[in-house]
Amino acid sequence: MLNIEGYGFSEIYKKVCVNLLEKGNEISPRGMKTKEINGVIIKIQNPRTRILNSNLRKISLAFAIGEWLWCLSGREDLEMIQYYAPSYYKYSDDGLILNGAYGPRINNSLDKIINLLKSDKDTRRAVIPIYSKEDAGKKSNDIPCTLSLQLFIRNNKLDMYTSMRSNDVFLGLPYDVFNFTMWQEYIACRLGVNLGTYTHMVSSIHVYEKDVCKLQHIINLKEVKENIMLNMPKENIEEQVKNLIKMEENIRKGFIYNKKLISNYFQLLVEELERYHNR
Repeated sequence: MLNIEGYGFSEIYKKVCVNLLEKGNEISPRGMKTKEINGVIIKIQNPRTRILNSNLRKISLAFAIGEWLWCLSGREDLEMIQYYAPSYYKYSDDGLILNGAYGPRINNSLDKIINLLKSDKDTRRAVIPIYSKEDAGKKSNDIPCTLSLQLFIRNNKLDMYTSMRSNDVFLGLPYDVFNFTMWQEYIACRLGVNLGTYTHMVSSIHVYEKDVCKLQHIINLKEVKENIMLNMPKENIEEQVKNLIKMEENIRKGFIYNKKLISNYFQLLVEELERYHNR
C-alpha cells in the first residue's frame, strides 16, 4: 500500500507520478501497455488546492467546472458534457447518454446522506454508492471508475473519502480531484460546517504508455506552487448553485443571463465558462 499525504494537490500529484514511474508494474489491459500501482491512498490537507498547477499538465478549468455542474445537475446526457469534451461520444453506448455518469448516482443518495449527517454528526453511515450491482460484468463503454464517496463530520469539519477501482493519473486524476473536492465543499456548505481533508483511495492507479514521457517531464520540475481557490460561500448555497447551473446553460446556448444573481465566488467560475465560450 502506497500512502502519499501533503498540504496541496500539485505537490502530491508530482509525488504520485514519481512513484508510478519508479515502482509501477507493467500490465496490458485490453491490449494497452500500462504502468500500474495497486493500492494507493492520497490525502490532501487542503482540498481547495484542487486546481492542478502544472505547465506540463494543463487542465481545462472550463471542462472541470462544466463537468462538476453536469454532475451536480444529475445529468447523464452527452449534449452538455460533449460541449466541453467533444471526444466523450466514444464512451457512450447509444450516442445519447453515458452509462457511468456520476450525477444521477450521487443525486439519488445526496439529500438522504445530508439529512443523516444533520441528524447524527458522528455517523459512519454517510456513504454515497456510485458503482452498482448492475455494473458488475456489464459490457459497456462507460463503467464507473469510482466506487463510493464517504463523508465524516469530525471536529466540525467535513472529511471525504473517495474509493476508486481505477484511475488514470494523467487523464483522470486531475479532474476527479477537482470534481469530488467541489462536491465535498458544496456538501459542507449545505451542512454549515467547515471543509476538512480529502482522501482519494485507488485500487489501480496507472498511466498508459503514450503518456509515460509526459510524466517524466512533470517529475523533473523543481518547484511546485499550489493554486488555492477561495472558500465556497455557505449563504444560500442551494439557490446560488441553481442560478449557476442555469447560467452555465445560458452561456453555452448564447442566451442572456444576470451575473448579479450569484456571489463573487461563483462569478469567477462563470468568467471561466465565458472565456471558454468566447475562445
